[in-house]
Amino acid sequence: MKILIVDDEQPARYGMAKALRSDGRLILEAEEGGAALEQIRQHVPDLVFLDLNMPERDGMYVLKELQKDTTIATPEIIVVTANDGVQFAVDCIRCGATDFITKPYDVEHIRSIARRSEQRVKLQSKITELQGSDGSSIRCGALLGASRPMRQLFAQIAKSAATALPILIRGESGTGKELVARELHVRSGRADKAFVAVNTAAIAESLVESELFGHVKGAFTGADRNREGVFRQANGGTLFLDEIGDMPTAVQTRLLRVLQEGIVQPVGTEECIHVDVRIISATHQDLEQAIIDKAFRQDLYFRLKGIELFLPPLRSRQEDILLLANDILPEAFSLANESVTALLQHKWPGNVRELQQMINAAAALCDGDILKPADLGLAPERETTESDKFERYFDLPLTEARNQLVEDFERQVILRALDAESHNVSAAARRLGIHRQSLQQKMKQLRIS
Repeated sequence: MKILIVDDEQPARYGMAKALRSDGRLILEAEEGGAALEQIRQHVPDLVFLDLNMPERDGMYVLKELQKDTTIATPEIIVVTANDGVQFAVDCIRCGATDFITKPYDVEHIRSIARRSEQRVKLQSKITELQGSDGSSIRCGALLGASRPMRQLFAQIAKSAATALPILIRGESGTGKELVARELHVRSGRADKAFVAVNTAAIAESLVESELFGHVKGAFTGADRNREGVFRQANGGTLFLDEIGDMPTAVQTRLLRVLQEGIVQPVGTEECIHVDVRIISATHQDLEQAIIDKAFRQDLYFRLKGIELFLPPLRSRQEDILLLANDILPEAFSLANESVTALLQHKWPGNVRELQQMINAAAALCDGDILKPADLGLAPERETTESDKFERYFDLPLTEARNQLVEDFERQVILRALDAESHNVSAAARRLGIHRQSLQQKMKQLRIS
């Protein structure tokens, strides 16, 4: 980890260097813009704290020179300015700086910036190492991941594919549930037969039965010909029912009969047709809560849940973000350092699908071949103050605020542990250092399914 401190005042450089000095870090110094550029060319620092107001070549000069010279690997640059120079600092961000801090700065703030940058450097190093290998350890078909949850998932896919049991895939939208289903099919004994995928949430409720089980000509208005339905199309192979949690309850009853008896009855006929399909279903819904709410049949739930696989959200496997981003990037493009920081800070509500769409759109519309945060529609998030973190509790009575804060904290810690352990409660309890029964009781109190 190389950190360059650029300031014309020696005491300022000394103070910052003392605050940032740590094992595994090389602290470099420069007293003006020309010397800073020489240090960047020679040592390629990972992080630069750049003072804006210097008597000879100032911080803006350094930024503009870096923009001109495309042969220089641009580091992450934090500009340092006096309180009255905030607008100038914003202009610097437009010229390639990542963020700015104002003097007098908080020592813990610059240390947190350095820790964040250090994490990015380690992740990039790990990705370079992984990409230098044959990639077999980080790939499972079209799935990609080096994090512990993904490696666990890859092992589970290999074991599950060999069985004949139905599989229920759980995970947020955009995590790649259909990719898992396809990989299970490819690795199964049915790989030479059809794989049929249907999104049950995307079918009009009045047509779900026809889509699943087929119909005969004249069964209803508009049925001008016979239709097989996806069960018969997948006969001998695999049927993937996506968003199973959104299936109407009336259709759930008929689906249960198919799973129990292995027969389908097309709409408009009494004929029963035997089918042999392996069912893989997926949902982002809380099926356990849906059962309590009488929106999902419990007996169907246990029929579908032969084996349960959990896909971790992208935010819980940060080491995979850059790995995926580099894999998605077209060959001619690269990410600016400030873009790497912005990607790592983003919360990814849309998961891998959001990352794919973001990078593909940026590559299509970018003027150059280096994607910056503005191209991605992202900006590095400024760190919140201690006051900001507790804003939501300020209007509550003290006792209630304290109880709510503890509850929110426990919920987040438990959810993160469950994500990290692929929703294995025993493993999550070991990670948290508590008994399994204690974790189950706490999950029940916090309504975590």
